[in-house]
Amino acid sequence: SKPDEREAITEVVLKNRLLAAIKRINPWINDNNLNKAFLELTTINGASLMEINQKIWELLRGGDYVVKQMINGDEVFKPVHFIDYTNPTNNDFLVVNQMSYHNRVGRKSRPDLVVYLNGLPISVIECKSPKSNNAWDSAYSDLVEYQDLNEKLFHYNQICVGIWGEKGKYGAINSPQQFYSVFKTSKDDTEIIAQAQREQDKLLLALFKKERLLDIIRHFVLFELDEGRTIKKLPRYQQIRATNKTIERLQAGEGGVVWHTQGSGKSLTMAYVTRKLQAQEFGFKNPTVMVMTDRKDLDRQITTTFRNVGLKNVNQANSVVNLDSLLRNDYGSIITT
Repeated sequence: SKPDEREAITEVVLKNRLLAAIKRINPWINDNNLNKAFLELTTINGASLMEINQKIWELLRGGDYVVKQMINGDEVFKPVHFIDYTNPTNNDFLVVNQMSYHNRVGRKSRPDLVVYLNGLPISVIECKSPKSNNAWDSAYSDLVEYQDLNEKLFHYNQICVGIWGEKGKYGAINSPQQFYSVFKTSKDDTEIIAQAQREQDKLLLALFKKERLLDIIRHFVLFELDEGRTIKKLPRYQQIRATNKTIERLQAGEGGVVWHTQGSGKSLTMAYVTRKLQAQEFGFKNPTVMVMTDRKDLDRQITTTFRNVGLKNVNQANSVVNLDSLLRNDYGSIITT
């Protein structure tokens, strides 16, 4: 990033890039609403980093923030989009090496790599030497320290990454070390395998290819309520694969079976599939989703998970009669039974 792109090292957003992106993605917008949209995204308040991060993610998903404007002589309400998910190349992708940020103890922090999307710092990547004995511990402790000292830099963050040649791990803000994941390729990932020269490349290619990065931000970021606390979660490689293959099969009018091993996160995979089924762009026209289990405790668990990750209209059928009535009024609901 050229030095003149920021007025001060206290700034984490690249203002001109963000303004240009909003204008490019919403070509109808006038200057007054452009500035309003910019302020809406850059002046969010909250009691914690997690709360601010979630509010920003909800704006970035698109369609929630609406402005009033005269267009062709009519006053209309139009949603503003901050990321173009349908046309990835319409976005501004930038990776910056060793950029300094002012931190709360009055010194500078200098993360190895910061990934910017439309002028927003959506990822921090720490790079360690493969020769180091404690490369992952060191990368993780740096990521934790930056989140503590440079909280503003993580308001927009979607993926935290540590790489050390031999391997790499990724996780969400506030994630404990054991919840960071590796990315394992399958035989279908031919493009990644062909391009990757080292293990760390597989993770970078898998998460940061433009279309996949946008897919992860829009459809795979989860905020789960757990005993009053919000936990941000990112998908594991098998959840991305199972979800996207399921959607492709259904779009082709085919069914199928997903075989889960224990502890692979099947409840969240089902939540991801449901979320994609409900998203307009996949063409399922607001379907009814029914999740059927063979144990009461599992039914309770899945119902709770679906509600806690923010899925709306989750109905737990408590009897055959109740299920029958829910299926009669079935437009766009989620039924667990």
